[in-house]
Amino acid sequence: MKRASIDIGSNTVLLLAAEIKENEIFRELANESRVTSLGKDLDTKKVFIKSSMKDTFQALREYEVILKNLDISPDQVIVTATEAARVATNSSEFFKEIKEELGFRVQIIDGIGEAYYTSLGVVSGTKLVEPNVTIMDIGGASTELISVQIKPFKILSSVSLPLGSVRCSDWLKAKIFDEKIKEIFEIFDVSSYRTDHLMCVAGSMTSLGSMIKGLKKFDSNEVNGTKILFSDFLKFTEKIKKRSPVELLLKFPFLGKRSKSIVGGAYLGEAMGKILCVKTFEISTLGLRYGTLKAGGIDERFCK
Repeated sequence: MKRASIDIGSNTVLLLAAEIKENEIFRELANESRVTSLGKDLDTKKVFIKSSMKDTFQALREYEVILKNLDISPDQVIVTATEAARVATNSSEFFKEIKEELGFRVQIIDGIGEAYYTSLGVVSGTKLVEPNVTIMDIGGASTELISVQIKPFKILSSVSLPLGSVRCSDWLKAKIFDEKIKEIFEIFDVSSYRTDHLMCVAGSMTSLGSMIKGLKKFDSNEVNGTKILFSDFLKFTEKIKKRSPVELLLKFPFLGKRSKSIVGGAYLGEAMGKILCVKTFEISTLGLRYGTLKAGGIDERFCK
């Protein structure tokens, strides 16, 4: 059986298509990523801006062609949207256009659903022997912290924080990053998520893991499972903080448009590591789209 899932996030649009046997991914058929920055300027404008919508629409049009070549029709694809779509006042209008023009039905899921399917994806590929694990999912506009029981799979608790790599990039430009971090953690108590070993998923942390490994081309298999001492993470991020997006792109070509937000992601990774008293990061390239693919659909209780 063939299945496909698309994750429309605040910074990227991700596609995964695979052959499934007994609800397990047997063979990947397509694994694509496009940076569209759908959450750009969301805090100030409260809407998706035209350039980001255009890029997102183009990414989905490209995915439509890829899926057609795999004999998967748009109405068969599990398409989710997360924090940016929950905030933007024009998201419903935009997704209606996508359905009419491309055939993809976009489901906006809440923070609990995002945590559930992200964790399901991560846990399906982990080799950890500990009974529980804490997962951090840094997106473009939000960061999820999730405490998970591995076997049997169960979400113990989760929290969705209104900060992500794109938002943090905007805050750095406005010189209000420290102020916003302090403000958020006066509201949210994340002490119960403190851990020595933190599983990290999604684009910012997987890209930083690839950069730390010195890769010129992103290789999911090479990056997945990478363990990084937090002290080494801090040393690396100090080196890139003053680099321009152009300089970072020249050194790490795989970043593409993510070169504009990766420093924001690095600052956020630092802040979260300190707040959670982390000693080691472990990078997972699995996540939401793997979880929804494994599940085969979205539980309606998670839909907005």
